[in-house]
Amino acid sequence: MATDFQLTPAQRRLELARPWVLLLGYVGLAGAGWWWLAAPLVVIVCLAAFVQMHDAMHNALGLSKQANKRVLTLSGLLILKSGHGLQVTHLRHHGRCLTEADPEGAPATWSFSRVLWQGPWHTLMLRREALRIAPNTKRIQLLETGLTLALLVGFEALYYFAGSAIGLVYWGVAFLMSATMPIWASYVPHHVSARNPAARTAAALAQAWTPITASFAFHHLHHHYPRVPTALLYRAAAELPPPPEEEHHH
Repeated sequence: MATDFQLTPAQRRLELARPWVLLLGYVGLAGAGWWWLAAPLVVIVCLAAFVQMHDAMHNALGLSKQANKRVLTLSGLLILKSGHGLQVTHLRHHGRCLTEADPEGAPATWSFSRVLWQGPWHTLMLRREALRIAPNTKRIQLLETGLTLALLVGFEALYYFAGSAIGLVYWGVAFLMSATMPIWASYVPHHVSARNPAARTAAALAQAWTPITASFAFHHLHHHYPRVPTALLYRAAAELPPPPEEEHHH
């Protein structure tokens, strides 16, 4: 059963710490002036934050309700998102997958060229849709949105007063990751079959405890077992009944 797949305390600590340890690594590399390593590391930070935020959306981390809400907010901030806003549209995606009532999944039904030019605007549109779908979460959504803007102001101040670009570079790369999310978090997972060589490679890597690749390799499985933590999807793929893949690949 899917409920058998729960993180151990040690695994939970690792899942909670991963994006923040990577963030510290970025700060250290950037502070040393090693930008050729620091800037790409921001991409990895954002992907790790996305995995953590995604697990929090599904209450898959084994945390209390309040702790899970805090993780959802903080991990969302790492990729300049309202975690609670994305939770609204993501749960709608699971409930009405790739229908007209699924704003998050819309890019998966578009041509790739349309995703490229319309994706960034779609990212902004999802904020509006989240407020429309769940007006009861308006306060926390607006607070989280305000915090992402406050980060930009703070990073600009850091550059102006201290001459440090550490914050602005992070914000810039994270903004790019956020703007392209319709590509790597919607279009690609719904168009790459589990039998695709890239997906098979990602599945093999996931066995070495790499939740970022697991999120990509087992996307179809996640739709059927959303409460399984991303880091344990590789085990679930081996032990749970396989889902009909065609439901989520168009």
